[in-house]
Amino acid sequence: MASKRLVVRLGLLLGLLAAELLGLTTRYEVPPLLRAHQGHENAAWLLHHSKEIWQLGLWIVASCFFLLTPRLKNIVNNLSWHLDERDCSLWLKLHILAFGVFALCTAFIFKQPVQPTHLSLAWLAAWLALASITVLCWMFAFAPVRFWLHLIRQEIWVLVMGSLLGTGGWILIKMLLHQDAPLAQIELWEMLSRATLHLVYAQLGLIYSGLVYLPDIRVVGTTPFYIEITYACSGIEGISLISVFLVIYLWLFRKELHFPQAFWLFPLGIVAIWLANAARIALLIAIGTSISPKIALQGFHTQAGWIAFTSISVGAIALSHRSRYFALAEAEPVIVRENHRLATALLMPMLVLLLTSMITSAASSGFDWLYPLRVLAAGVALWVFRKDYRSLGWSWSWHAFAIGSAVFAMWMLLEPTAADQSKTPLAKGLEAQTTWVAVIWLVFRVCGSVITVPLSEELAFRGYLIRKLVAANFESVSPHCFTWLSFTVSSLLFGLLHERWLAGMLAGMAYALALYRRGELSDAVVAHATSNGLIAAWVITQGSWNLWT
Repeated sequence: MASKRLVVRLGLLLGLLAAELLGLTTRYEVPPLLRAHQGHENAAWLLHHSKEIWQLGLWIVASCFFLLTPRLKNIVNNLSWHLDERDCSLWLKLHILAFGVFALCTAFIFKQPVQPTHLSLAWLAAWLALASITVLCWMFAFAPVRFWLHLIRQEIWVLVMGSLLGTGGWILIKMLLHQDAPLAQIELWEMLSRATLHLVYAQLGLIYSGLVYLPDIRVVGTTPFYIEITYACSGIEGISLISVFLVIYLWLFRKELHFPQAFWLFPLGIVAIWLANAARIALLIAIGTSISPKIALQGFHTQAGWIAFTSISVGAIALSHRSRYFALAEAEPVIVRENHRLATALLMPMLVLLLTSMITSAASSGFDWLYPLRVLAAGVALWVFRKDYRSLGWSWSWHAFAIGSAVFAMWMLLEPTAADQSKTPLAKGLEAQTTWVAVIWLVFRVCGSVITVPLSEELAFRGYLIRKLVAANFESVSPHCFTWLSFTVSSLLFGLLHERWLAGMLAGMAYALALYRRGELSDAVVAHATSNGLIAAWVITQGSWNLWT
């Protein structure tokens, strides 16, 4: 009962706080920066940047929550023990009263047109004090004062580190992404770009002589093929992606990893992704110089970054689980023995398909002429693990065909109309081939769409992920078991795997419903194969090649 009351209280109070912040931020704009007004420059500057307070607070709260996750269960138990309805009622009234006064003060200061006399240090101090009182009353409405005092005494250094980490992350993001950043902030990514430039130049020097090297404008390459190291090429995007991935990974596996040792994965991952980015650029220039500028710019440029990110992400997982420095000793039996064989069998075809897709796309110049390799590689993976799939149940029902047909209709409704199908890279690529080569390629494309892709994706998403999101021991979860979390998250991730993410997400939901109906994975596979087969038939008969891009 205490846990349920805790969730309800948190939900209501978060809703109240969100409504209050939304009401204030949408009604009032921050005042302009009035530097010339007598004696109020500092207060005007602080009030001008007051909108950053909420962003900074969110970063700090998220960082503290992340650092406290290993002991979150104990904290929740302690909170449930301290729960007191009388405190909630009293402090909630005080919070509403404080917010009312704070809103009046905000209206006085931020009212348009701005009065410079309102931007004084006295009004700034009053505004900040009222904001602090409002937040404190909200916190005490959520939990008693004695709980917060106990939490501060027990976790003081974690809260300090969380505040520093949140502040540092907020500053870094502002410096990297703010479009109007001053010169001192722009120099941060420029320093990274220049370091990348020097490393790429050093790598190319091992292969080519007479390089083009203009550090002032960040240009490097060979005489026939050179590039500029821009913001996107500096490595910042890869660093951001690997950081987000590691945050999610460490939180999901917090019970199986050593802390704070696991935090070393951040500098290791960041250095690895930056070095991989420099190697990617050097290889891009080498391909553009010695093989084909088209392949370098159209295929390799788009896919090589994802290949590096995927490789480093998998490497971080393998390192953290196999090293005793990162992994808890008691977690090893779970990782090594439990579900290992079946989980590998369910995930491997999908991983092979993704890796092969990235490699074949990287070697293409718009038309993926190596697509048959995807089909063959995924087919080999499925064949290797064929015995592990026997226990999944492979009967079928007409309802699966109906669901697949409905997905096809939905997909076509959401498909944007292409202006000229003959100008798509796929259409041009097929026209450039001989008749037999084009026919063979189309046969492999249809086989991939109807056989290897549905099997590989459904084994991973509806066979493994949708149950893994219910319980760590996914084999104990019945395919009939429905939870909103597993249904929504697995469908969302399935949608993000596709270029048409909305249609992909809705399709993932339909395939999940096919699985839930009878608890047979084969229904999801048949539904998926049916929709893909109908799309393939439409593409070939109608020439709608954009459906296969």
